[in-house]
Amino acid sequence: MDNLQLIENGLDRCTFEGAVSLERLDGAVYPWRVPIERRRLYPFLTEGDSPVAAAASGVRLTFQTDASHIGLDLVGVRPGQKLDVFVDKSFSETITLSADQTEPGDYLTVITLPGSGTRLVEIWLDPRMPFGLRALLANPGARVSPAADTRPRWVHYGSSISHAGAAATPSRIWPGLAARQLGWHLTNLGFSGQCVLEPMIGRLIRDLPADLVTLKLGINTHVGRLSNRTFGPCAIGLVQLIREKHPDIPLVVISPIYSPPREAKRMTDLSLTLEEMRVILADVVDACRQYGDRNIHYIDGLDLFGPDERTFLPDQLHPNDDGQPVMAAHFIRSLTSLIGETIR
Repeated sequence: MDNLQLIENGLDRCTFEGAVSLERLDGAVYPWRVPIERRRLYPFLTEGDSPVAAAASGVRLTFQTDASHIGLDLVGVRPGQKLDVFVDKSFSETITLSADQTEPGDYLTVITLPGSGTRLVEIWLDPRMPFGLRALLANPGARVSPAADTRPRWVHYGSSISHAGAAATPSRIWPGLAARQLGWHLTNLGFSGQCVLEPMIGRLIRDLPADLVTLKLGINTHVGRLSNRTFGPCAIGLVQLIREKHPDIPLVVISPIYSPPREAKRMTDLSLTLEEMRVILADVVDACRQYGDRNIHYIDGLDLFGPDERTFLPDQLHPNDDGQPVMAAHFIRSLTSLIGETIR
């Protein structure tokens, strides 16, 4: 549409659900999955040309509107970047941005919204890439306002398997599939290659609002970043940090999923096998229970993705796109068996 009009204060009329912080730079806003105002306290997550905490896995641009068309004035769009559009919780379309671009650049995309009246719009952002929004536009006379999200809040921490960059579209990441089916608000702290149980992530989760916390631990330490001496104690410390402000909510520790070449093989003399990690994490949960934590739980990663699912692991490590709904379904089954339907 050629007659879209700029929404006054448009960046204040929407929210980035699932983001931890927002960076305002040169007239645009960028969601981050760590507190970007303290970026130097999150090394490795905020560094480089493509910081992993800037990649918007699980982040949704959300607002309510009576518009028939919405325009997004975007900056830094990358070739092949995708958006999944939901209207009143129903999937509407997948948009592929900058299909003809070879370098990041500015881009205006126009979204046709089905239905009429005031609707909730939720746009899932590409999990592989950062996202920059400069302005919202709409057809003349349309109203746009923030939408309150009162769903139970689930905070999930994990590796590239939780980051889920293999999903074909943004909303098909397995934590997103599970969150929508369960009716939960997701904050996905899946960081590709960077889930190493660092204390600042424990502090971050501690300080976020949460009704459920899940920690999927182990695979990024297989290369020797943590040893038999440090892996279990670091997991204990992570749990205890979170419990400082979330003493009673369900907290679930999840061990590594199946990965054939890593099950019984050490990468270095000090590293652990996945089989050993599962034993250690189960013991961590048992130790926390012994000292009074009655709402900590353990899920064996093999129950989420085991040998029967090996066909969904083309690289023998990451579930592919077809594996995302499988992992989501197994997660829901395992979690429900532990805590029932207490989070509503």
